[in-house]
Amino acid sequence: MGYTLPYMKKEYAMYAAMALVFAALVVGIWWTQKSKTSDAPTETVATSTDSTSSPQAATSSASTPTSPSLVVAQKPTPSPAAKPAFSLVPGDEPISWYFVGTYNDGGEFEARATSEIQRMKGLLNSGTFTNYELYVSIANQYELLGDGKQEYTYLNYALAIDSTKTGLAWHNMGKLLEKLGAYKSARVAYDRMIQVQSTTQYLRARLEFLQAHMPEDTDAIKKAEADLSASTW
Repeated sequence: MGYTLPYMKKEYAMYAAMALVFAALVVGIWWTQKSKTSDAPTETVATSTDSTSSPQAATSSASTPTSPSLVVAQKPTPSPAAKPAFSLVPGDEPISWYFVGTYNDGGEFEARATSEIQRMKGLLNSGTFTNYELYVSIANQYELLGDGKQEYTYLNYALAIDSTKTGLAWHNMGKLLEKLGAYKSARVAYDRMIQVQSTTQYLRARLEFLQAHMPEDTDAIKKAEADLSASTW
């Protein structure tokens, strides 16, 4: 018995050392896997601006932070209404949609208007300004360039948004069609402008139009004069 006891102690010590090495190995593997999981980068989803997104979708998208370097810059493009908010009176098509614009210099002013159009298109759906305001402003830039067709198109975009509460787009549409010689259509636009907002400025614009282009319609002119005289705002 005196010879077996030291041998047994030595054997038990060897087993204990092996168990400790195995346990250390298991702990090391677990710690390595945990570190890899915690250090893995979170995937960032690139986002883009969609002109058809709902307010709810916009709120959801805004709540998820994204890396600026991965954001996809996509300019919103206007979508025409299924049916234009305003159509020309049949047979009243302008001879030409184009005219000499104030910025038709083939140089600095023309480039400035083109740049401004692109800038404002990039602001669509951003919330900085309403799309109505932006469409009217873009149409104004096309007027400076003498592009009546695009001006007409963007004023129609504005009217598709608001044709019953605000008279600005109607006023500008009347001015455009008056300039293009489409007087019957211009009169319709001016009349709708007054139906929406009968301000002194708009009443005067319609009266001046009638006096200049439809002097034979004396009844309409008298009515327009009376409306302007009665205006208080």
